[in-house]
Formats: sequence, structure tokens, C-alpha cells
Amino acid sequence: MHSYNGKRKRRRRVSTFRVFVLVLLVLGIVFAIVKLMPDKLGEGFAGLFEKDIMESVTPMAGGDSEFSKAWPDSKRVNMLLLGTNQELTDTIMLASFDTELKRVDVISVPRDTYYERPDYPGPAYQKINSVYETEGVDGIAKAVSDVLGGVPVHYYAVITDDGVARVVNAMGGVEMDVPIDMQYDDPEQGLHIDLKQGLQTLDGDQAVQYLRFRKGYPTGDLGRVDAQQAFLKQVFDRTISLSFPKVAAAFIAEVETNIGAEMMVRLGKAAVGMDKSAFATYTTPGESDMQDGASYYFADEALTMEMMTNIYSMKAEETE
Repeated sequence: MHSYNGKRKRRRRVSTFRVFVLVLLVLGIVFAIVKLMPDKLGEGFAGLFEKDIMESVTPMAGGDSEFSKAWPDSKRVNMLLLGTNQELTDTIMLASFDTELKRVDVISVPRDTYYERPDYPGPAYQKINSVYETEGVDGIAKAVSDVLGGVPVHYYAVITDDGVARVVNAMGGVEMDVPIDMQYDDPEQGLHIDLKQGLQTLDGDQAVQYLRFRKGYPTGDLGRVDAQQAFLKQVFDRTISLSFPKVAAAFIAEVETNIGAEMMVRLGKAAVGMDKSAFATYTTPGESDMQDGASYYFADEALTMEMMTNIYSMKAEETE
């Protein structure tokens, strides 16, 4: 994962998390669809790839921001990835797919990120993970855009813990090197975590345990962000090497998204030829602190803007 401190660093291949939605969507099920061309797509898709993909993309948040105005010719399609548990978003990521450079940059937004909402009094409602519960996908899309400097959000994908488990099982499990012993019980949430340290193949239920664990990390929720990103990278690698129909069926059944079939196909076509190394992860720069008796993660606005500008400024030679 990129620990962003304002300095340009050589990108390294990293482990990456849980709402592997973009991976399955852009590089998984749509790959399956694209592989069926032209026999199975039919005449309705004739000429589909002749026009610029960006002509069909409309931001659901951040479209009028200064950031968007600064990048009018960007070829990036940004998807908000949400993992939910009891209406709270335990996982919040923005996956930015550069359709021209064929690369994906995933930015994690810690669930405890401070996001002031005067209309919702109480410390719990000032955390970004509460926005989805009260304002839905449009509200959380705007919040993430605001935190990330006004970056446009074009699409969203939401998956529950149960959905993650079923998709992982459809994949035949995911191999992970569990960094520490993970034990935790919360009867009220029906949460039972019991994983041993070491390399192993996680089934669906174990994958959810791995993704939800955070109490044992020295850095708390940031440790879980790292684990989620590690999981996503493993899924990314596995997805582009699988036979997809079964995974695609599970994905379609479990994920709520506003991406239509045509756009899925076009994104999949744009991703064909993408290399495993063309995938990087970041965490919104900032630090944890207390305010009014509650613990929050405060995003650093200047460093966040620098991070997003560097991502959008990437050239072909920087990705080789």
C-alpha cells in the first residue's frame, strides 16, 4: 500500500481488500462477457466500442468540482466500492480505472474519517461510515468526493458480508497470508473470528472474518484497511486467471450497482490486456485524533489533493 507523505515514491506491487467489486466487475465478469464476443453479444452491440467511453459516463458526485474542471480530458472512470454491515459502510474505497493507461488505482477512505454533518447531531454521525445509512449511495458518493478533493464519482457498487462470502465460495476460496492470529467475539453482532496466522486458503466465511477483524492491529482500523487492500490484490490476481461464468453469476446476484450491461462490456473491453502489476493502492493521508470525546481519522486536505493530482497526472512511462 502507498503510505502517502507528499513525496513521489516509486510504485511497488502491493497487496490489496474486500469489496473486490471493481476487480470482479471490470476485470472479471466483463472479461467473461468480452471473451464471448462476437458470438454471444449479438448485433445489439455492433459499433459499441467505436465511440469514446467517456461520452457515456456521467458523474453522480463531483461533476462540477474544481478538480473535475481541472481534468476535462481525463480518461478515468471512478467507482465507489462499499462493503456494508448493518447499514454502516465498513469498507469505503474509490477505484479509479484509467481506460487509456489500463491501470487501476484504489484509494481507501478509513471508516472513521471525520465528515461534518450539522443536520445529524452526535459524534457517530460525524464519521463517514454513517452517511450511507442516512443518505444512501448519493450521500456517501458526495462525501467521498468531498474528502478526496472533489474527484468525480461515476458509479457505485455495494456488497454485504454475506455477499462477499458467497462470491468467495464461487471462486473456490482466496489464498491469504494471515499476518497475525485473529480472535474476536461479538455476540450482539453475531460476529465470531478465529483465524490462525499463516498462509492458507480462506473460504467465504473465513474471508469475512479476515476482512472484519481490526482489534488486534496496533494501528486499529488502518491495519484493517491494509488487510482489505491485501485481500483485493489477491482477488485481482485470481480473478483474471479464472474461468468466470460461475463467479459472474454469484457477483451479479450479490452486488448492487448502477453500472448497466453496456458499460460493463465497454469497461471490460477497455481492460483487456491489463497486467497484474497495473494495480496500486493508497490510503487517504491523515491521522487519528480525539474530538469531543470521540475518535476520528482526520484527512489531510493538502496531502490528499496532492495524492489525487499525482494519480491523475500519471503518464504512460510512469506505469511501465
